[in-house]
Amino acid sequence: MNPIFYPRSIVVAGVSDKHDNLARHIASNLIEFGYRGELFLLGRAEGWTLNRPIYSSVSQLPPNIDLAVILTPAATVPALLDEFGAAGVRYAVIESAGFSEFSEEGAKLEEELCQIAHKWGMRLVGPNCIGIICTDSGICTIFVPTAPEEIPRGSVSLVSQSGGVVLTCIDLLAAAGLGIAKSVSVGNKIDLKESDYLQYFIQDSATQIILLYLESIVEGRQLVELAAQSPKPVIVYKSNTGQASAQIAQSHTAALANDEGIVNAALRQFGITRAMTFREMMIYSKGFTLPPVRGNRLGVFSRSGGHAIIAVDCASQFGFELPPYSDALIEVAQPFFRVNVIERMNPLDLGTVFNFDAYPVLVEEAIKLNQADAFLLIFNYRRETIPTARAVAEKLKAISQRYQVPIALCYFTEAEEVNYLEKHLGFPLFSEVYEAVQALAASRDHYRRVELLRAAQNHPPAISLPKDAPSKARWIISHSTSALLPLDQAMQVCEAYGLPVAPWAKVYNLSQAVEVSARIGYPVVVKAISEQAAHKTDVGAIALNIPDQVLLAAAILEMEERFGQQGLEPPEQFLIQKMLSGGKEIILGGKRDPSFGPVLLLGLGGIYAEALQDISIRLAPVTPLDIEEMLDQLRAARLLSGIRGQPPADRSAVVDAMLRLSQLMLDNEKILEIDLNPALVFEHGLQVVDARIILKS
Repeated sequence: MNPIFYPRSIVVAGVSDKHDNLARHIASNLIEFGYRGELFLLGRAEGWTLNRPIYSSVSQLPPNIDLAVILTPAATVPALLDEFGAAGVRYAVIESAGFSEFSEEGAKLEEELCQIAHKWGMRLVGPNCIGIICTDSGICTIFVPTAPEEIPRGSVSLVSQSGGVVLTCIDLLAAAGLGIAKSVSVGNKIDLKESDYLQYFIQDSATQIILLYLESIVEGRQLVELAAQSPKPVIVYKSNTGQASAQIAQSHTAALANDEGIVNAALRQFGITRAMTFREMMIYSKGFTLPPVRGNRLGVFSRSGGHAIIAVDCASQFGFELPPYSDALIEVAQPFFRVNVIERMNPLDLGTVFNFDAYPVLVEEAIKLNQADAFLLIFNYRRETIPTARAVAEKLKAISQRYQVPIALCYFTEAEEVNYLEKHLGFPLFSEVYEAVQALAASRDHYRRVELLRAAQNHPPAISLPKDAPSKARWIISHSTSALLPLDQAMQVCEAYGLPVAPWAKVYNLSQAVEVSARIGYPVVVKAISEQAAHKTDVGAIALNIPDQVLLAAAILEMEERFGQQGLEPPEQFLIQKMLSGGKEIILGGKRDPSFGPVLLLGLGGIYAEALQDISIRLAPVTPLDIEEMLDQLRAARLLSGIRGQPPADRSAVVDAMLRLSQLMLDNEKILEIDLNPALVFEHGLQVVDARIILKS
């Protein structure tokens, strides 16, 4: 991808000598930003602009130009791209709009572009985008006039599905003093996708922090796995969150694990920081500009007692510890205070310290004494203190970089002074205590997750599966005649993977039901085996807690009658199962997402699964630690831990069952959705009492 960001030669197509011509703006920006390669202009008519000739034909250009930037009417782009391909151009940025985002005819034009690119081995950015920026090579293909000082050089690179968002982020990054290394507006991303750019930015030496603004995620699995391998922090702002599953699914899992839930879980699982606003993108970018937060101890120094209390609240909210400062640090601090008594509290209130040169001294000493893993200095001052405050900021910047310990500076002063520091300090500055702690927490959580992912790779979970589990399950699945696997076969698939299932048997008539029930032992459960019973309780396809033979016969007869009353075919097969008592109902589920692949779900089960929406999601494969986190993430976690004298649920049994379900989903690509709902988890052990498996049609 280097020829896109570091091309030796560029041709801009669509240029005229009119001053409001958009392609001319692109060429002008390239010149203004100091692009050092060869620049050619192509238009409908020959002419002269920007002290350069405008050519009217691709044949007039030299062969093998590295990059074409195209901004012509959509209908003209395929033929033009074909000409460029024949002339040896292998990379193109198509900024023209009017494709699939506009009409069916535009979608057909996109198909043509893909065919042409494939024919010539070309890689495409866009279409429907504002192109690329590389401050290192002087590339700026924005089609509005832009001054170089508007896009200061920095270490943040941006991938955005929206051109407007690129402009917004550039303005915000510049205002925050962060600047831009590279950016790309991907548009309709008919060829190069977000994962392609992510892979490039991970390897790019000029990039230290990667921002992604996405409205859709096409290759989610590839994206998160790439980000997990990145030594650089990745921040994702995913919008379009209201587009949860458009299709109403038959299974609980599909209804619960909608697109937004999967995206959120996947980003968290793979150590990707998710921003919900532009402001959060900037906050997290500032946090990752600091050295990594490697622990949970936060040291706070505050000139204001009120701000110190706010810091305590924020630290608690984000899970930081505030260890008291040591006697050794207090001894160093004592000469700077105007009172004789100093509390060892953290935060340390510096309200009576008017020698501001003490601030860097105290923070540096705290670092030397290993008082915390990250530090926060809250400094509120007025105009007369500006020179000293600026000097304090410079010293703390140097200390942070020298010791590689994060120091978040939260300055409360006039807006003009804050703007000056953000622009000139070259170090993050925060204007809210909450945001400073939020940024430190994002860094802590990211690096902690990175370490866990590395540990999981070195020690993959081991479960003892029956040797014939994959072959047995595939045989059952391959012989199914419908997308909904019959209940008895779903149970057999579970058993093949060692998932504990409550004792059961399939029967065809009452006499077999009586025989099986006597063998299993009353009380029993009767379930109709029928494709018409999407949810058994909805159509009366289940009878619980049957104590004897007489009520067993009545239950089967009543079930057959109920089906008839609803216009359904009476069931010809039944499943007799041991009625279990006690235990907590949970749901174990799996779904094959088109973007993220096999996804697992854990939550409160039974009829409450969809009603309470108390679920946790992870991508398969999972580790035992992932599953423990899933359990802790549930609002019903306290119910599983045992309250008011009830025994705790067997978490280890849940972990084992989820590991088996994970492997089941990985081994059997034909499984689209699976619900084990409910599964009963006891003080010792777990039993699956119902299973529903939907196959790819």
